Amino acid sequence: MDVDTDIDQHFQHLQNQKQMLLKAKRRQGELPRDRKPRHIVYPEFMMSLMVNASKPQRMKNMIRTAFIPPPYHPCITPVGQLQPITVNQLRLETHHRGTYLLLRAIAPPKRMTGVMVLAEDIKDDTVLLQLYNQEEEAVRKITDFVDVGTVLLVKEPYYKITASGDYGLRADHLSDVVRLNNSDALVPRKWMPRLFEINDSAEPLKARGDVAMGKEQWWTAIREYSDAIATGPSPDRLEIIKRNRALAYLKTKQYDAALVDTNWPDFGPQAAEKALFRAAEALYHLRRFAESVEVLKILRETFPNNAQAAINLDRAEKRCVEEQTGAYDFKALQREGKRLRPPYLDHATYIGPVEIKQTAHKGKGLFVTKTVKAGDLLLCEKAFALAYVPEEGEEVGGDLTMLINIETEHGFMGGQADLIRIIAQKMYLNPSVAPAFTSLHHGKYTVATETSVDGSPVVDSFLIERTMSLNVFGCPISSLTMHKRALKNQSVEEKAHHSCGIWPHASMINHSCTASARRSFIGDMIIVRATCDLQPGDEVTFWYQVPHFGEKIRDKLKDWGFECDCALCQDAKQTTAVTSKARTKLRAALKREMKSPAPACAAIERLVKKLDSTYTSPTDLVPRLGVWDLQMFLARTYMEHGKPLQAFKAACKALTVLGFALVESKDDFEVKKWGILFNPLIDLFFLIEDALFDLKAFKASKKADGYARTVFKMVVGENDSFDKTYDG
Repeated sequence: MDVDTDIDQHFQHLQNQKQMLLKAKRRQGELPRDRKPRHIVYPEFMMSLMVNASKPQRMKNMIRTAFIPPPYHPCITPVGQLQPITVNQLRLETHHRGTYLLLRAIAPPKRMTGVMVLAEDIKDDTVLLQLYNQEEEAVRKITDFVDVGTVLLVKEPYYKITASGDYGLRADHLSDVVRLNNSDALVPRKWMPRLFEINDSAEPLKARGDVAMGKEQWWTAIREYSDAIATGPSPDRLEIIKRNRALAYLKTKQYDAALVDTNWPDFGPQAAEKALFRAAEALYHLRRFAESVEVLKILRETFPNNAQAAINLDRAEKRCVEEQTGAYDFKALQREGKRLRPPYLDHATYIGPVEIKQTAHKGKGLFVTKTVKAGDLLLCEKAFALAYVPEEGEEVGGDLTMLINIETEHGFMGGQADLIRIIAQKMYLNPSVAPAFTSLHHGKYTVATETSVDGSPVVDSFLIERTMSLNVFGCPISSLTMHKRALKNQSVEEKAHHSCGIWPHASMINHSCTASARRSFIGDMIIVRATCDLQPGDEVTFWYQVPHFGEKIRDKLKDWGFECDCALCQDAKQTTAVTSKARTKLRAALKREMKSPAPACAAIERLVKKLDSTYTSPTDLVPRLGVWDLQMFLARTYMEHGKPLQAFKAACKALTVLGFALVESKDDFEVKKWGILFNPLIDLFFLIEDALFDLKAFKASKKADGYARTVFKMVVGENDSFDKTYDG
């Protein structure tokens, strides 16, 4: 929704890749006899590493394009039931189901769109391994996962022809590649470091873990602590090592694992201070605020001198208030959204008077559970995941990723490409949060039957891609900032956004051109407010694509697999080509008149009336998208000519053609029913306010100001910024 998916500029590249894929399929199952030997592959790889490292900075902020292969499921078979395979047994364009391949990296890894690893098997045969959806270098150095000497277990290896025509392995699913610790029984003895063989006690390994922690080498520390635990230390030493590892897990955002290492929820009769503190932190970051509060209260009672615990308790209790009441300090949210990059805000999700129910024809939907007034807060939701792309005027850092799905011909550029990786990593590191995403609509994609294997999560990158494409929201970092920019250049056009995210609850809201709600954004928080009065059982809807005059909204919605059946779309189906052409011609004539040095009110009004007469359905049933903006211009023109009464009447007409029901008396102006809500209606209510003031209808004028504030709240999500926006 509101995301940039334009891949036209890459069309030829896409066609070339399709041809390559067809050629590759012809060799499916072939056992290649022309694999490059180690003495050729290794120097080539090392040279490419040197070239990549020597590129000037100006060449590093580039678009990196990758093509998504036909979807395949991740491995869901326990390793104990897989059979070993070697490189010389690999067949082209084949998923070697029921097998695993042990590899050891023989060169430093290379980052491109994915991560390239040159590795050898137990027989010293080399192969290139492509790893996708790995963390960005700024988050986790790739050498923390794989470096020279690292042993990897590749489940059900996928062997294919690469874009360069060589052969290699491709791993799209994070769960299909496992880094083996030195203590793992599957590591061949010839690959095991001699130092580890000597260190058969926990203490030296723990000490190395402590040193790594001091150097902020969190992943190294986790491995050292895990090896120490594998040696079977005494119960007391085990708990100390686990608490240390819990801290390393917190630092690497592995909150599920950290929670396990603290022994939550059973801390025993003598709970350790660090265990309580780290459990509370893990629960907080898993957004389980009430449980975090419970642990922090125990911590405060047991260790009253822990000052940080008091601070954290206050923070967690504030999140609980937000979660339960929807009472946010929106000014603080705006400040945080402006300051933080990426704009990840530390606030809770509030789900208001709404519930998820099955609809008659559109799957699940969101419905109100009590009477709601226009402008009321329905939900304020923290993103499950957000991919931030710098906006206009902000510094761009790093390369831009472009992923193209060969089968669907859909492209994911920048934020969307990054979002797939972000979601995959989040679900892999914290499987407890995965259901919030995997329960979302994913079309006809067949989901793997298992969600975990060998105690680790199964993460399907293709399920993520499909689910993301159907549920993603493009988003500005601040709807308020976007609104202010529109005020400066008077632009009313909507734009696609590169930053994007997933908000699971908001994703349940179905589309309707005659929407009953609006969404807005502050950082990674989505705010949904009602744009009309709703009764219990009414469905909440908003735009997936903004309806404009003359646009075929049905074509824009085809990617979601449904046709909008709202009154506007039904009317559009029944409108003849002759009528559509007449409306377009009249609008063109009106715009010419509007651009004249001295627009004539009479001429504009005559043309607007003629345009309005081409519509026959009542405005309360079918709003007239081709009329409202021109009617609003007419109202402005009357005000500029010093005719407030005519301006008031014209402005009221602009509202009624959008489906509003009004009391149009200048002495008792009132909105009885809200219609379609476009951003410029803030200005329209200001115009009504000014016209009524000039007519000395001061009470009604003040009421119009209140309506302007309500529309502002719907558009930007809050009205705390209203006075500063229009008076500052």
